[in-house]
Amino acid sequence: MRKTFHEKLNEINEDVLLMGSLVQEAVHNSIEAILGINVDLAQKVIDKDEKIDEYDILIEEKCIVLQAEHQPVARDLRLIHSISILIKYLERIGDLAVNISKIVKKLAGEKKKQLDKEIIDLLVEMGNLVEPELNGALDSFKNKDAKLASKLGKSDDTVDEIQKLIFKKLFTSHKSKENIKFVTNVALASRYLERIGDQAVNIGERVLFFLTGDYKVFHDDI
Repeated sequence: MRKTFHEKLNEINEDVLLMGSLVQEAVHNSIEAILGINVDLAQKVIDKDEKIDEYDILIEEKCIVLQAEHQPVARDLRLIHSISILIKYLERIGDLAVNISKIVKKLAGEKKKQLDKEIIDLLVEMGNLVEPELNGALDSFKNKDAKLASKLGKSDDTVDEIQKLIFKKLFTSHKSKENIKFVTNVALASRYLERIGDQAVNIGERVLFFLTGDYKVFHDDI
Protein backbone atom coordinates (compact mmCIF):
# COMPACT_ATOMS: atom_id res chain seq x y z
CA MET A 1 0.00 0.00 0.00
CA ARG A 2 1.30 3.46 -0.88
CA LYS A 3 2.52 5.47 2.12
CA THR A 4 0.77 8.74 2.89
CA PHE A 5 2.61 12.05 3.17
CA HIS A 6 2.60 12.00 6.97
CA GLU A 7 3.74 8.37 7.11
CA LYS A 8 6.73 9.31 4.98
CA LEU A 9 7.37 12.38 7.11
CA ASN A 10 7.23 10.30 10.29
CA GLU A 11 9.73 7.90 8.72
CA ILE A 12 12.10 10.82 8.07
CA ASN A 13 11.66 11.99 11.66
CA GLU A 14 12.64 8.53 12.89
CA ASP A 15 15.69 8.53 10.63
CA VAL A 16 16.79 11.88 12.10
CA LEU A 17 16.49 10.48 15.63
CA LEU A 18 18.48 7.39 14.67
CA MET A 19 21.17 9.59 13.13
CA GLY A 20 21.06 11.75 16.25
CA SER A 21 21.60 8.77 18.54
CA LEU A 22 24.71 7.79 16.55
CA VAL A 23 26.01 11.35 16.85
CA GLN A 24 25.33 11.39 20.60
CA GLU A 25 27.29 8.16 20.95
CA ALA A 26 30.16 9.55 18.86
CA VAL A 27 30.40 12.70 20.97
CA HIS A 28 30.27 10.79 24.26
CA ASN A 29 32.89 8.29 23.14
CA SER A 30 35.21 10.96 21.73
CA ILE A 31 35.13 12.80 25.07
CA GLU A 32 35.85 9.59 26.97
CA ALA A 33 38.64 8.78 24.51
CA ILE A 34 40.41 12.14 24.93
CA LEU A 35 40.16 12.00 28.71
CA GLY A 36 41.82 8.59 28.89
CA ILE A 37 43.82 8.72 25.64
CA ASN A 38 41.86 5.61 24.66
CA VAL A 39 42.91 4.70 21.11
CA ASP A 40 40.47 1.79 20.76
CA LEU A 41 37.50 3.96 21.67
CA ALA A 42 38.75 6.71 19.37
CA GLN A 43 38.96 4.26 16.48
CA LYS A 44 35.41 3.12 17.20
CA VAL A 45 34.20 6.72 16.71
CA ILE A 46 36.13 7.02 13.46
CA ASP A 47 34.83 3.72 12.10
CA LYS A 48 31.18 4.52 12.88
CA ASP A 49 31.24 7.92 11.19
CA GLU A 50 30.45 6.35 7.81
CA LYS A 51 27.01 5.34 9.11
CA ILE A 52 26.31 8.93 10.15
CA ASP A 53 27.26 10.10 6.65
CA GLU A 54 24.96 7.49 5.13
CA TYR A 55 22.03 8.80 7.17
CA ASP A 56 22.85 12.34 6.07
CA ILE A 57 22.55 11.37 2.39
CA LEU A 58 19.51 9.12 2.92
CA ILE A 59 17.52 11.74 4.83
CA GLU A 60 18.34 14.51 2.37
CA GLU A 61 17.19 12.34 -0.54
CA LYS A 62 13.94 11.48 1.25
CA CYS A 63 13.27 15.16 1.95
CA ILE A 64 13.80 16.10 -1.69
CA VAL A 65 11.51 13.33 -2.96
CA LEU A 66 8.82 14.09 -0.37
CA GLN A 67 8.83 17.77 -1.22
CA ALA A 68 8.68 17.08 -4.98
CA GLU A 69 5.86 14.54 -4.70
CA HIS A 70 3.58 16.34 -2.24
CA GLN A 71 4.53 20.03 -2.43
CA PRO A 72 3.91 20.66 1.28
CA VAL A 73 3.19 24.14 2.66
CA ALA A 74 3.39 26.07 5.92
CA ARG A 75 4.70 24.11 8.93
CA ASP A 76 5.21 20.86 7.00
CA LEU A 77 7.38 22.67 4.46
CA ARG A 78 9.35 24.39 7.23
CA LEU A 79 9.88 21.03 8.91
CA ILE A 80 11.22 19.34 5.77
CA HIS A 81 13.44 22.31 4.98
CA SER A 82 14.71 22.47 8.56
CA ILE A 83 15.45 18.75 8.62
CA SER A 84 17.55 19.14 5.46
CA ILE A 85 19.61 21.76 7.30
CA LEU A 86 19.82 20.29 10.79
CA ILE A 87 21.12 16.94 9.51
CA LYS A 88 24.10 18.91 8.18
CA TYR A 89 24.68 20.16 11.72
CA LEU A 90 24.46 16.57 12.98
CA GLU A 91 26.89 15.39 10.31
CA ARG A 92 29.26 18.19 11.25
CA ILE A 93 29.07 17.24 14.94
CA GLY A 94 29.96 13.68 13.92
CA ASP A 95 32.97 15.04 12.02
CA LEU A 96 34.06 17.06 15.06
CA ALA A 97 33.87 13.92 17.21
CA VAL A 98 36.05 12.19 14.60
CA ASN A 99 38.51 15.09 14.72
CA ILE A 100 38.79 14.72 18.50
CA SER A 101 39.29 10.98 18.08
CA LYS A 102 42.05 11.48 15.52
CA ILE A 103 43.78 13.78 17.99
CA VAL A 104 43.58 11.00 20.59
CA LYS A 105 45.53 8.75 18.23
CA LYS A 106 48.13 11.50 17.73
CA LEU A 107 48.46 12.07 21.47
CA ALA A 108 49.00 8.35 22.02
CA GLY A 109 52.13 8.63 19.88
CA GLU A 110 53.58 11.56 21.86
CA LYS A 111 56.16 11.24 24.64
CA LYS A 112 53.72 12.93 27.01
CA LYS A 113 50.73 10.61 26.85
CA GLN A 114 48.75 11.72 29.89
CA LEU A 115 46.73 14.90 30.31
CA ASP A 116 47.30 17.00 33.42
CA LYS A 117 44.54 16.63 36.00
CA GLU A 118 43.68 20.34 35.66
CA ILE A 119 43.12 19.92 31.91
CA ILE A 120 41.13 16.71 32.41
CA ASP A 121 38.86 18.46 34.92
CA LEU A 122 38.27 21.35 32.52
CA LEU A 123 37.52 19.02 29.60
CA VAL A 124 35.11 17.07 31.82
CA GLU A 125 33.40 20.34 32.72
CA MET A 126 33.13 21.25 29.04
CA GLY A 127 31.72 17.84 28.19
CA ASN A 128 29.18 18.12 31.00
CA LEU A 129 27.89 21.31 29.40
CA VAL A 130 28.14 20.35 25.73
CA GLU A 131 26.54 16.89 25.86
CA PRO A 132 23.30 18.14 27.49
CA GLU A 133 23.09 20.84 24.80
CA LEU A 134 23.15 18.16 22.09
CA ASN A 135 20.74 15.95 24.00
CA GLY A 136 18.40 18.89 24.53
CA ALA A 137 18.52 19.84 20.85
CA LEU A 138 17.53 16.33 19.81
CA ASP A 139 14.85 16.11 22.51
CA SER A 140 13.37 19.41 21.31
CA PHE A 141 13.18 17.97 17.81
CA LYS A 142 11.72 14.66 18.95
CA ASN A 143 9.05 16.25 21.17
CA LYS A 144 8.52 19.36 19.00
CA ASP A 145 9.30 21.36 22.12
CA ALA A 146 9.74 25.07 21.39
CA LYS A 147 10.31 25.94 25.05
CA LEU A 148 13.22 23.51 25.31
CA ALA A 149 14.69 24.65 21.98
CA SER A 150 14.60 28.28 23.12
CA LYS A 151 16.60 27.47 26.26
CA LEU A 152 19.57 26.03 24.39
CA GLY A 153 22.78 28.02 24.28
CA LYS A 154 22.63 29.38 27.83
CA SER A 155 25.92 27.63 28.65
CA ASP A 156 27.73 29.02 25.57
CA ASP A 157 29.60 31.73 27.45
CA THR A 158 30.71 29.29 30.14
CA VAL A 159 31.98 26.82 27.53
CA ASP A 160 33.87 29.62 25.79
CA GLU A 161 35.49 30.69 29.06
CA ILE A 162 36.53 27.13 29.88
CA GLN A 163 38.09 26.77 26.46
CA LYS A 164 40.05 30.00 26.91
CA LEU A 165 41.22 28.76 30.31
CA ILE A 166 42.39 25.49 28.76
CA PHE A 167 44.36 27.43 26.16
CA LYS A 168 45.93 29.61 28.85
CA LYS A 169 46.92 26.70 31.08
CA LEU A 170 48.30 24.67 28.17
CA PHE A 171 50.45 27.41 26.74
CA THR A 172 51.77 28.64 30.10
CA SER A 173 52.59 25.26 31.67
CA HIS A 174 54.03 23.51 28.58
CA LYS A 175 56.53 25.92 27.09
CA SER A 176 59.18 23.46 25.93
CA LYS A 177 59.46 22.77 22.21
CA GLU A 178 59.05 19.02 22.71
CA ASN A 179 55.54 19.59 24.06
CA ILE A 180 54.34 21.92 21.31
CA LYS A 181 52.52 19.19 19.35
CA PHE A 182 50.90 17.90 22.52
CA VAL A 183 49.72 21.38 23.53
CA THR A 184 48.43 22.19 20.04
CA ASN A 185 46.49 18.94 19.76
CA VAL A 186 44.81 19.27 23.17
CA ALA A 187 43.94 22.90 22.40
CA LEU A 188 42.38 21.82 19.10
CA ALA A 189 40.38 19.09 20.84
CA SER A 190 38.91 21.67 23.23
CA ARG A 191 38.06 23.89 20.26
CA TYR A 192 36.26 21.01 18.51
CA LEU A 193 34.30 20.32 21.69
CA GLU A 194 33.26 23.97 21.87
CA ARG A 195 32.11 23.83 18.24
CA ILE A 196 29.96 20.77 19.01
CA GLY A 197 28.05 22.93 21.49
CA ASP A 198 27.62 25.65 18.86
CA GLN A 199 26.23 23.17 16.34
CA ALA A 200 23.81 21.81 18.93
CA VAL A 201 22.47 25.33 19.45
CA ASN A 202 22.06 25.66 15.67
CA ILE A 203 19.89 22.55 15.71
CA GLY A 204 17.74 24.07 18.44
CA GLU A 205 17.31 27.26 16.40
CA ARG A 206 16.15 25.24 13.40
CA VAL A 207 13.63 23.39 15.59
CA LEU A 208 12.37 26.69 16.95
CA PHE A 209 12.01 28.11 13.45
CA PHE A 210 9.94 25.26 12.03
CA LEU A 211 7.70 25.32 15.10
CA THR A 212 7.12 29.08 15.10
CA GLY A 213 7.97 30.29 11.59
CA ASP A 214 9.72 33.26 13.21
CA TYR A 215 12.93 34.36 11.46
CA LYS A 216 13.92 36.33 14.56
CA VAL A 217 15.28 33.02 15.82
CA PHE A 218 18.25 33.62 13.50
CA HIS A 219 18.33 37.43 13.43
CA ASP A 220 17.62 39.33 16.63
CA ASP A 221 17.71 42.65 14.77
CA ILE A 222 14.67 41.90 12.54
